[in-house]
Amino acid sequence: MLRQPSERTYFPHVEGLRGVAALYVFLFHIWQAGVAHVGATLGVLLPLTLPWLQFGHFAVSIFIVISGYCLGLPVAMRSDRSLNVAKFARRRARRLGPAYVLALFLSLIPFTLALALRGQHVPAWHVGVALVSHLALLHNLVPPLAEYLNGPMWSIALECQIYVVFALLLVPVWRRFGPWAQLAVALVIGLVPQLVFHGALAYTAPWLLGLFGMGVLAAQVTASGVRIVPALRWVALAAGVAAVAAMLTAGDAAADGSLWPADLVVGAAVALLFVTGGGTTVPLTARLLSLRPIVTLGTFSYSLYLIHGPLIMVAAAALARVHAGTALSALVYGALIPLVVALAYAFYRVAERPFLSPEFRAAIELAPDHTERMNEVIGTAVIVPGSA
Repeated sequence: MLRQPSERTYFPHVEGLRGVAALYVFLFHIWQAGVAHVGATLGVLLPLTLPWLQFGHFAVSIFIVISGYCLGLPVAMRSDRSLNVAKFARRRARRLGPAYVLALFLSLIPFTLALALRGQHVPAWHVGVALVSHLALLHNLVPPLAEYLNGPMWSIALECQIYVVFALLLVPVWRRFGPWAQLAVALVIGLVPQLVFHGALAYTAPWLLGLFGMGVLAAQVTASGVRIVPALRWVALAAGVAAVAAMLTAGDAAADGSLWPADLVVGAAVALLFVTGGGTTVPLTARLLSLRPIVTLGTFSYSLYLIHGPLIMVAAAALARVHAGTALSALVYGALIPLVVALAYAFYRVAERPFLSPEFRAAIELAPDHTERMNEVIGTAVIVPGSA
């Protein structure tokens, strides 16, 4: 049975989930630097924090599903499933490029300061090579460069590479053979390096392409007007429980190549959340993610993701330099959390917001519980979270 096909292009719970994932990544990197890594000054907290702060990789997995959903919705809403590749590339570059480039060059300041605090020296040509590789969005393919200058940026490169596969391969397959076919292609391409070539590229998680395909499939279901039967909500709940269980077996100490099974489960759970959340009856999880503070966090989550890594690196280097004790370390890291969130919002205002389309900007500034009003503002424009 069909319901009315969806014309909604903005789902607050999707934006909210993006914000929660970005905040978790930030806390995860504080945990790594301040608690878990060798020489960390808050190592005493490891037993208390290990059970719930070691799963930062899976926040990146969630980002990838969100991207597939958000970029899949505009295509799904067109009957011919067409995509203007040149226009798509320009929109992606305008949306992501300015903030990325500015954050990259600003990262040189804390990177250099952290080196000085550690008494280390890096040749200028090393930094030059790293900058070029980051600007080319290829640094994630070279292990020594993947997390150089600004660690979290490795996933931005991977995501942009996925965009190329989406535009040039997945959309044509989707248009000709359907959404399940594009998912199959995404899964096969993503898993070949792991299963056929013995874990080649495991450090950059190519199987996340399959999670992007899951997001695209969820977008197709949302846009098609398929009625969400109650049983599917139970399936989504079971998938969420399975995802938590899978993550618990693959924490921070897990080898890169062992993460793909858990990633697939997490991806399926998030995709099912989007499918059920896009219906007429919104599940509790989606309603919670649609709360205004969480959605607001989601609006500048990209900025938070871009700037937090180098700032944590400087804080950790400074604390190690002065041989800080538990109290001082807890004070510094505790103060760092609201400070970086505030800086991220300021960075968003400067480097992100000016490059959002007016329609999307209007939508995100309305209260998230006024969904119908949002869609009146957006109209029929193809504007989705993270793609404006």
